[in-house]
Amino acid sequence: MKDELDIGQSANLTDIAMCVNHYRLSTPGLHVCIHVPVQINPSTRVTPGLMVQVGNGKYNQCNPVDYDHFSGAPNFVFDVFKDGQRDLYETRKKLFEQNGVLEYVAWFNSSKLPIWNRLVDRKYQEITGDEIGLIKSSALPGLWIPRSSWAERDMWSIMATISQGVTRRGHRDFMATIWRD
Repeated sequence: MKDELDIGQSANLTDIAMCVNHYRLSTPGLHVCIHVPVQINPSTRVTPGLMVQVGNGKYNQCNPVDYDHFSGAPNFVFDVFKDGQRDLYETRKKLFEQNGVLEYVAWFNSSKLPIWNRLVDRKYQEITGDEIGLIKSSALPGLWIPRSSWAERDMWSIMATISQGVTRRGHRDFMATIWRD
Protein backbone atom coordinates (compact mmCIF):
# COMPACT_ATOMS: atom_id res chain seq x y z
CA MET A 1 0.00 0.00 0.00
CA LYS A 2 1.55 3.26 -1.05
CA ASP A 3 -0.46 5.52 1.24
CA GLU A 4 0.92 6.23 4.66
CA LEU A 5 -0.89 4.41 7.43
CA ASP A 6 -3.09 6.40 9.77
CA ILE A 7 -3.10 5.69 13.51
CA GLY A 8 -5.93 3.15 13.30
CA GLN A 9 -4.30 1.22 10.49
CA SER A 10 -0.94 1.23 12.25
CA ALA A 11 -2.50 0.01 15.51
CA ASN A 12 -4.42 -2.80 13.77
CA LEU A 13 -1.35 -3.90 11.81
CA THR A 14 0.80 -3.82 14.94
CA ASP A 15 -1.72 -5.93 16.87
CA ILE A 16 -1.98 -8.63 14.21
CA ALA A 17 1.78 -8.58 13.61
CA MET A 18 2.35 -9.22 17.32
CA CYS A 19 -0.03 -12.20 17.21
CA VAL A 20 1.38 -13.65 13.97
CA ASN A 21 4.91 -13.22 15.32
CA HIS A 22 3.84 -15.13 18.44
CA TYR A 23 2.78 -17.94 16.10
CA ARG A 24 6.06 -17.67 14.16
CA LEU A 25 8.08 -18.22 17.33
CA SER A 26 6.62 -21.74 17.46
CA THR A 27 6.90 -22.24 13.71
CA PRO A 28 10.53 -22.02 12.55
CA GLY A 29 10.82 -21.89 8.78
CA LEU A 30 8.41 -19.02 8.10
CA HIS A 31 9.17 -15.56 6.81
CA VAL A 32 6.91 -12.94 8.40
CA CYS A 33 7.40 -9.42 7.05
CA ILE A 34 5.67 -6.08 7.26
CA HIS A 35 5.53 -3.75 4.25
CA VAL A 36 7.88 -5.76 2.07
CA PRO A 37 7.44 -5.74 -1.73
CA VAL A 38 6.13 -8.93 -3.34
CA GLN A 39 6.42 -9.63 -7.06
CA ILE A 40 3.14 -11.54 -7.10
CA ASN A 41 3.35 -12.31 -10.83
CA PRO A 42 5.67 -11.19 -13.66
CA SER A 43 3.75 -7.93 -14.20
CA THR A 44 2.56 -7.00 -10.70
CA ARG A 45 4.45 -5.94 -7.60
CA VAL A 46 2.53 -5.12 -4.39
CA THR A 47 3.41 -4.26 -0.80
CA PRO A 48 1.08 -6.00 1.66
CA GLY A 49 0.71 -4.81 5.22
CA LEU A 50 1.93 -8.19 6.51
CA MET A 51 2.86 -11.31 4.62
CA VAL A 52 3.79 -14.82 5.71
CA GLN A 53 5.43 -17.37 3.52
CA VAL A 54 6.61 -20.88 4.19
CA GLY A 55 10.35 -20.97 3.56
CA ASN A 56 10.75 -24.64 2.64
CA GLY A 57 8.88 -27.81 1.78
CA LYS A 58 5.72 -28.55 -0.13
CA TYR A 59 3.88 -25.38 0.99
CA ASN A 60 6.60 -23.01 -0.22
CA GLN A 61 5.04 -20.66 -2.81
CA CYS A 62 7.21 -17.57 -2.58
CA ASN A 63 10.89 -16.83 -2.04
CA PRO A 64 13.09 -13.86 -1.13
CA VAL A 65 15.07 -12.26 -3.96
CA ASP A 66 18.34 -10.49 -3.12
CA TYR A 67 17.02 -9.13 0.22
CA ASP A 68 14.95 -6.72 -1.91
CA HIS A 69 11.55 -8.39 -2.34
CA PHE A 70 9.72 -11.71 -2.45
CA SER A 71 8.71 -13.42 -5.67
CA GLY A 72 5.54 -15.51 -5.86
CA ALA A 73 2.34 -15.74 -3.86
CA PRO A 74 2.70 -15.58 -0.07
CA ASN A 75 0.77 -18.17 1.90
CA PHE A 76 -0.95 -15.52 4.05
CA VAL A 77 -1.50 -11.77 3.62
CA PHE A 78 -3.00 -9.25 6.04
CA ASP A 79 -3.86 -5.71 4.95
CA VAL A 80 -5.30 -2.73 6.80
CA PHE A 81 -7.52 -0.19 5.09
CA LYS A 82 -9.05 3.18 5.74
CA ASP A 83 -12.83 3.13 5.66
CA GLY A 84 -13.01 4.70 2.18
CA GLN A 85 -10.71 2.12 0.55
CA ARG A 86 -13.26 -0.60 -0.28
CA ASP A 87 -12.33 -0.46 -4.00
CA LEU A 88 -8.64 -0.97 -3.18
CA TYR A 89 -9.56 -3.95 -0.99
CA GLU A 90 -11.62 -5.53 -3.79
CA THR A 91 -8.77 -5.02 -6.29
CA ARG A 92 -6.20 -6.59 -3.97
CA LYS A 93 -8.55 -9.43 -3.04
CA LYS A 94 -9.00 -10.31 -6.72
CA LEU A 95 -5.24 -10.07 -7.36
CA PHE A 96 -4.39 -12.33 -4.41
CA GLU A 97 -7.16 -14.79 -5.30
CA GLN A 98 -5.99 -15.06 -8.93
CA ASN A 99 -2.37 -15.58 -7.87
CA GLY A 100 -2.93 -18.24 -5.21
CA VAL A 101 -2.53 -16.47 -1.84
CA LEU A 102 -4.07 -19.11 0.42
CA GLU A 103 -5.56 -16.70 2.96
CA TYR A 104 -6.16 -12.98 2.64
CA VAL A 105 -7.32 -11.01 5.67
CA ALA A 106 -8.37 -7.37 5.52
CA TRP A 107 -9.23 -5.03 8.38
CA PHE A 108 -11.02 -1.72 7.92
CA ASN A 109 -10.48 0.92 10.60
CA SER A 110 -14.08 1.17 11.78
CA SER A 111 -14.72 -2.60 11.76
CA LYS A 112 -14.58 -4.67 14.90
CA LEU A 113 -13.60 -7.76 12.92
CA PRO A 114 -11.48 -8.30 9.83
CA ILE A 115 -12.65 -10.04 6.68
CA TRP A 116 -10.95 -13.44 6.45
CA ASN A 117 -10.80 -14.94 2.94
CA ARG A 118 -9.69 -18.52 2.32
CA LEU A 119 -8.84 -19.92 -1.11
CA VAL A 120 -11.10 -22.91 -1.81
CA ASP A 121 -11.13 -24.35 -5.34
CA ARG A 122 -9.27 -21.24 -6.59
CA LYS A 123 -11.96 -18.88 -5.23
CA TYR A 124 -12.05 -16.95 -1.97
CA GLN A 125 -14.65 -17.87 0.61
CA GLU A 126 -15.19 -15.64 3.62
CA ILE A 127 -14.50 -17.50 6.86
CA THR A 128 -16.39 -16.54 10.01
CA GLY A 129 -15.22 -19.24 12.42
CA ASP A 130 -16.14 -22.68 13.63
CA GLU A 131 -18.94 -23.70 16.02
CA ILE A 132 -17.12 -22.18 19.03
CA GLY A 133 -16.09 -18.99 17.24
CA LEU A 134 -12.49 -19.83 16.33
CA ILE A 135 -10.96 -19.00 12.99
CA LYS A 136 -8.46 -21.76 12.35
CA SER A 137 -6.09 -20.84 9.57
CA SER A 138 -5.62 -23.45 6.87
CA ALA A 139 -2.59 -21.63 5.42
CA LEU A 140 -0.89 -21.55 8.83
CA PRO A 141 -2.10 -24.59 10.81
CA GLY A 142 -2.19 -23.82 14.52
CA LEU A 143 -2.89 -20.12 14.00
CA TRP A 144 -6.18 -19.99 15.87
CA ILE A 145 -7.97 -16.67 16.38
CA PRO A 146 -11.05 -16.40 18.64
CA ARG A 147 -13.44 -13.93 16.97
CA SER A 148 -14.80 -12.62 20.26
CA SER A 149 -11.30 -11.75 21.47
CA TRP A 150 -10.55 -10.05 18.17
CA ALA A 151 -13.71 -7.95 18.41
CA GLU A 152 -12.70 -6.90 21.93
CA ARG A 153 -9.06 -6.34 20.89
CA ASP A 154 -7.98 -8.79 23.60
CA MET A 155 -4.58 -9.68 22.18
CA TRP A 156 -3.59 -11.67 25.30
CA SER A 157 -6.48 -14.09 24.73
CA ILE A 158 -5.60 -14.37 21.06
CA MET A 159 -1.97 -15.20 21.87
CA ALA A 160 -3.11 -17.75 24.49
CA THR A 161 -5.32 -19.41 21.86
CA ILE A 162 -2.44 -19.42 19.36
CA SER A 163 -0.28 -21.06 22.05
CA GLN A 164 -2.91 -23.79 22.29
CA GLY A 165 -3.20 -24.14 18.50
CA VAL A 166 0.52 -24.75 18.00
CA THR A 167 0.40 -27.72 20.37
CA ARG A 168 -2.04 -29.62 18.16
CA ARG A 169 -1.37 -32.29 15.59
CA GLY A 170 -2.17 -30.05 12.61
CA HIS A 171 0.69 -27.72 13.53
CA ARG A 172 3.04 -30.63 14.16
CA ASP A 173 2.16 -32.15 10.76
CA PHE A 174 2.65 -28.74 9.11
CA MET A 175 6.08 -28.41 10.73
CA ALA A 176 7.02 -31.85 9.38
CA THR A 177 6.40 -30.57 5.83
CA ILE A 178 8.75 -27.63 6.41
CA TRP A 179 11.59 -29.63 7.92
CA ARG A 180 11.23 -32.83 5.88
CA ASP A 181 10.60 -32.68 2.15
